[in-house]
Amino acid sequence: MEGHVITQEKIEQWMREVEERPSSAPLIIQVISSRLAELTRRNEDLLAENIELATGKKVDEYESRINKLEYQVRLLKSQVRGEMPLAPDAAPVENLNLLVYTSRGRVLRFELAPAALLPGQEIARFAPQSASGEPAPTLLMTGAQEELLCVFDSGRTATLAVTEIPALHAGGLDWQQAFLQQPHAGEELALIHPISRLPLFEFCMQASRRGFVKKTRVAALESFLANSYIGTGVKLPADKMCSLAFGDKNDHYVMVSREGFLFCMDVERLPAAIEEALRLGAADHVVATFIIGQNPSILIMTQAGKVIHREAGWLEPSTATRTRGQPAFSKERRESGVRVVGAAAVDAQDWVVVAGDDGRLVVYRAASLLDAGSLPGDNPPGQVTGFATFRLPA
Repeated sequence: MEGHVITQEKIEQWMREVEERPSSAPLIIQVISSRLAELTRRNEDLLAENIELATGKKVDEYESRINKLEYQVRLLKSQVRGEMPLAPDAAPVENLNLLVYTSRGRVLRFELAPAALLPGQEIARFAPQSASGEPAPTLLMTGAQEELLCVFDSGRTATLAVTEIPALHAGGLDWQQAFLQQPHAGEELALIHPISRLPLFEFCMQASRRGFVKKTRVAALESFLANSYIGTGVKLPADKMCSLAFGDKNDHYVMVSREGFLFCMDVERLPAAIEEALRLGAADHVVATFIIGQNPSILIMTQAGKVIHREAGWLEPSTATRTRGQPAFSKERRESGVRVVGAAAVDAQDWVVVAGDDGRLVVYRAASLLDAGSLPGDNPPGQVTGFATFRLPA
């Protein structure tokens, strides 16, 4: 009787039942009471839903779900169409696109023809930071069909296509002509990251400059991105967001500090809540994070253009957080002023584009850097401020 509507006919049946068998009255009353309680709950739920619809709250919830689904469909469509590379570091068959951006939100983009690249070639030049007043820029090589996630240190996010950034001539990169991904008051642009392959991964790792990290399931991250906010990823007032990395539970996640300490841990072991992973000195901070994947080598570059090569197997995955990490070079070199400007997992097929404080951008084969131990050639860029790795299309 519990799943049926209480009708006049039912009530009359129960009345006759009580008259004929008075002992059944308590059971009938209990059934009626349970059914009335259920109907009351359903009525309250319907009333609450009507209130949400009337106030627009339910509409907002549905719109949020629709936005999330549309966002996922857009990423998956671009993947199915083959608009992105099949390898994380590869680029589409058309021209490569190099982005040079600063924490103030200024972004320079120019295109490179893969067939024209030569080792040791200066591919572009921009006004040095000392002349432009811009902070040291960050480099990102990507494909023309990529979608980019711009993350601000407030936790706010914005997405845009690579082609929304005007392409400039490589010979005349001018910060006055740069595209502006406008920060809000008090914000800085923390990073720009390609996200077209996002649905293919299980987790996103968010790291801070002071060595804190947390992992988030990609399914949850997509909900955050639909709301244009992923959180600051920090606990300390003086800390700031550093990077994002995407991976699967069996991957090895690596953090590298400016003073040359490396932290490695299986993605599966990383904390879901913000936690200190790499214990850093007061003047140290994280400069790079990456997933090792199938790459056999780790390339670490110093401000003087020296290259430190470590086999991927050299890293010892940690089983606990709050470690000092593995040093990439000696204490004596650290005390002499050697500092890391970047690090990445590479193989022999990769290329590296290096930025100097003189504004020059020069490309090299990763294999030659690993073998030589420093930037080769007669005219390397000045003090190195950063680099990016990439792979030419097959």
